[in-house]
Amino acid sequence: MIGRAFREALILCALAAAPAAVTAVRELKWRPQTPLAAGEVMLADAQAWGANALWVDARPTAKFARQHIPGALSLTPEEWEAQVAKFLDEWDPEKRVIVYGERGGDSAPTVALRLREELKIADVWVLHDGFDAWERR
Repeated sequence: MIGRAFREALILCALAAAPAAVTAVRELKWRPQTPLAAGEVMLADAQAWGANALWVDARPTAKFARQHIPGALSLTPEEWEAQVAKFLDEWDPEKRVIVYGERGGDSAPTVALRLREELKIADVWVLHDGFDAWERR
């Protein structure tokens, strides 16, 4: 008698497992992990730097005005000349610079490259998946 009840319980568990797995994948918004490009950093690693990081938002200023990572500065390719002085006022050579933009966009890599090449700041990182990574956290 116990053997039959055990088998029935196993069958019920197996029947429930498939829809549960589908729901878990959908609810967790599972996506395959894409490898990091050179100079990219994952959100968890960037957050671990804490106060030793300066966040830079390379998205258009209208998007920055609507929502941004707390404490971030706006520095866009389009408004570089007008915004770079404020960045330099806030920048500390002891801090890592984390630039983010739109997922898949080119504004963050562009700003990061200009920071490295024009301002000679070596410790500059691009946030993997950009602002989307912050919103998903």
